This record gives sequence, C-alpha cells and structure tokens, in this order.
Amino acid sequence: MNLPRPELPGADALSRFVTAGDGVELHHLHWPAAKPGPRATLVFLHGIASHADWFAETAADLARQGVAVYAPGAAPVGRSGGRRGHLDRYEQAIDDVDRMVRLAGSEQPGAPLFLAASSWAAKLAVVHASRRPVPSAGLLLLGPGLLATVGLSPARQAAVLAGHLVRPTARLPIPLTPELYTANPAYLEYIRADKLRLLEATTRFFWETLRLDRRRARASAGLRLPLLVLQGEADAMMDVPATRAWFDGLGTEDKTYRAYPGAGHTLDFEPDRSRYLADMLAWLSDRV
Repeated sequence: MNLPRPELPGADALSRFVTAGDGVELHHLHWPAAKPGPRATLVFLHGIASHADWFAETAADLARQGVAVYAPGAAPVGRSGGRRGHLDRYEQAIDDVDRMVRLAGSEQPGAPLFLAASSWAAKLAVVHASRRPVPSAGLLLLGPGLLATVGLSPARQAAVLAGHLVRPTARLPIPLTPELYTANPAYLEYIRADKLRLLEATTRFFWETLRLDRRRARASAGLRLPLLVLQGEADAMMDVPATRAWFDGLGTEDKTYRAYPGAGHTLDFEPDRSRYLADMLAWLSDRV
C-alpha cells in the first residue's frame, strides 16, 4: 500500500537567516503565536541527522496555543550555511544556540523563553542551560539523545581518534536508520525521502561530539532550570532506563519526567501526539 507523505507544515513558518559569530548563515523557521502577545517563546533544537521541519507539526500546534516557536537549523545540516556534517568546535554550536535564544528573546519581549531539544541536540541544551540559565525560563528535552545504545563501530571509532586532527573532514556514515526514529510507516517513508537528512559526518564532528558528551556529563550537575523530559518507552536509539536514572540524579528541584508506552524516539512522528502535546502545554502553562 502506498502511504501519503505526511503534511509537515514547515511552509507555514517564516523562513529566515541570521549570521552566526563565525560568519555562517544560520537558517531558522519561526512560527509566530496565533494569539496576540505570546504567552511563551520556545526555541527548539533538532538532532544530528534531522532538521527543523521535523518539528513542524508540533511547532504549528504550539503556535496555535499562543507559543511563539523558533527552530534553528544547526550549521552542519538542513538549510544553514557551512560545511554539511562538520563541526570545528562544539563551543561554536553553543554560541549559535545562545545567538538564537537572544534573537527570540529580543523579538518576544516579556514572554518567558524556554529552550527545547530533541535527540543529539539535548547535549547542547544541557550544556547551554548549565552555563547560561538566563534568560531561559526552563528546559524541555524531547526524546533526548544523552545515552545512546547505537554508535560507531570500533573500527570507525579508531578512525575518529586517529583522523580528527590529520583528516578532520574525512566522512563517516551516521549509524542511524529511519527505523530507529519511528515505527510509524508514513513517517518512515518521509524520513527515507528526506533530502535534507544528514547521512554522513566528518571525523571532527564525531570527535567534537565526544568532547560535548564529556562536557554534558559535568554540566548535568549544574542544571538548575525547571526541567521537563519526555521520552518514548520503546525508543530503540537510547538507553531509556539509564536516561531515567540520569534524570533521577539531577539536583534541580523543579523537574518532571514523562514516559509514553510504545512510543519511539521521535515523539513528533507518533500516530497520536495528543498526550505529548498536552504534557508540553500543561508544563509550559504552569511555569508561565
């Protein structure tokens, strides 16, 4: 049976660019709040192989409820400038997040600003939140990619260790198949046909991810922002029990964890997103 491609409403968003500190043109989508004077602003960060469009349906739903949404495309992927799949320093990615947070805050003055991240970007979000808790009012991790069960083979790990200095732009396949994101057939077809999905990254990118992981492990102890973690119990990409144990060990007082039975890694691609969306909106409303 031929399944129709999902109607992801990215075209309904404003498509814009902002110049990063290193001169790269960073693309981002913006969904203005449907109601005057947004009750909250959300900056969403996507994963390693995905891009802002994957959040489009959820972003449009949030905007209809009065939440202004900004979804930047990280420089190595999507429509942003720079070399695809390459990262010289993870600190530049943190600076890019900071630039987008400040842009959103300046355009939505008076609205509490929240940082959200899915998959690989959860690492960036935790480090950013621990270093720069202002002006963010809270942190949402949506299918966080903090403790993966999928990774490079030993041979490719060796290539990263040996090559990140001498061959920093050599490319390796990203070991993530569409089936690891979702079991929803329609969205599987969408992922397979997605020309913006990143399939390879450089040895330097993988090295910087290792550095970022180490920094994230230390940064977790410094988290003090209100925190919401939403995760599918059937996430085939992440160690769900270990993620819950990480959450339980955090020192922040205002923290909430929700798990969805049968749901996969990318919650935005679940057949029924109603509970996921309701949990986000309720949590945001309580803190606004």
